[in-house]
Amino acid sequence: MMMLKLPIFTVGLSSLFCTSSAIAMGQVKDNPDRMTECRIAVVSDVHVMDPSLLVEGGKAFDDYLVHDRKMLRESTVILKEITDRLIAEHPQVVLLTGDLTKDGEYVSHRYLVDSCLVRLKKEGIQALVIPGNHDVNNPHAVSFMRDKTERVRTISAADFADIYADYGYADALARDEHSLTYVYQPTTNLRILAIDACKYEENDFEKNICRHDGRIKPETMKFIKAQIADAHRRGIRIIAMMHHGLVSHWKYQDRIMKGYLVDDWKKQASELAEAGLEVVFTGHSHAQDISCRKKGKHTIYDVETGSSVSYPSPYRFVSIKDDSMEIKSRFLESIPVDLNGLSFAEHAKKTIAKGAETLVISAFPPNVPDSLKIAAARCVGEALIANYCGDEKLSDGDREKINELADLIKKYSLHCAKIFRIASSVLRDDTFPSDNNFTVQFASSTVPLP
Repeated sequence: MMMLKLPIFTVGLSSLFCTSSAIAMGQVKDNPDRMTECRIAVVSDVHVMDPSLLVEGGKAFDDYLVHDRKMLRESTVILKEITDRLIAEHPQVVLLTGDLTKDGEYVSHRYLVDSCLVRLKKEGIQALVIPGNHDVNNPHAVSFMRDKTERVRTISAADFADIYADYGYADALARDEHSLTYVYQPTTNLRILAIDACKYEENDFEKNICRHDGRIKPETMKFIKAQIADAHRRGIRIIAMMHHGLVSHWKYQDRIMKGYLVDDWKKQASELAEAGLEVVFTGHSHAQDISCRKKGKHTIYDVETGSSVSYPSPYRFVSIKDDSMEIKSRFLESIPVDLNGLSFAEHAKKTIAKGAETLVISAFPPNVPDSLKIAAARCVGEALIANYCGDEKLSDGDREKINELADLIKKYSLHCAKIFRIASSVLRDDTFPSDNNFTVQFASSTVPLP
């Protein structure tokens, strides 16, 4: 059924006891002063693939890449380049918002730690991680040998906390008993709430299913609210990071790309806004976007950062001082690799377009002419690239082209025409706030309550 393929048109927080113990050990200090500046970098969806997984190229790896839009071959080089840039700019904290690996392979997790996180640590930069849907208990963890694949070691949730002990878990102020959610305090007046919303417990090795959708467990939500309340009581700023989106980033996303938002996102976002959380950094969709949801007098911002292995390979620098947060975006312009004569940007765009084209074409029914399938697929690819860049604007020419193609598709499938028109339009039509550079004015103060 066509409905099952809709995502391809757009590509596809006990806790009180822990906190009390930490306070007793002197890890937390009340903050009577205004907040000093804290510089944070945000990187998402690095999807690093350890080189050992590609035993020998061939049909198996080529087939994997056909429907993929990530620069997996270049993932290690891209990771090094971004790590170099982070060290040069030297933020105090780096947030990695999930999908750390290609498909949760143990060797890929070790590669990320050894080639990136250890380097940051040696430079005095604290990296904090959270899992993405690709990272834990993943049946798709395989190696490639010509026309065959072979499963390799993936990791459990316990393994994840152990591997990344130095990057959030060992020194966490508090940890949730029901997920990989934790709280980390990098400065005297800032806490980072790292939320695990993945469904890795539901992955099925026999059926080769890896769940990409997310949810916040009820028990975890209780933990989250307790941590927000404690931070506010102490006058400590608290922000969050999570892999899955908390707020819809474009019209109909919860219908067309439901799996990229947490389940029941409107209720979850409203509850967290009312609890006093104002900013959450997310990833998953590989797009640059900032969206917000208002609930009464409360507003919560979802700052989504694109993937380093997808055009335009973005990362963010965030400066928090007093009651404001300044967000600025950076982009990787080149890598020291021969890309068959193409620039890095051209190669990255081509990777997205090729993957999108293959997926979209396969979604159309057989009666649609191939030439029309290709034209529509290329239009969706262009919309996807614009969406990945952020601050996208739908021009009159774009709208005319979309409408013309939709009218042609309508002759063969009314349903496909409708989905094509919606997806191609909304992905290009950004709304407030700005996606790449924006300043959040916090409503709450960092002065402790009496």
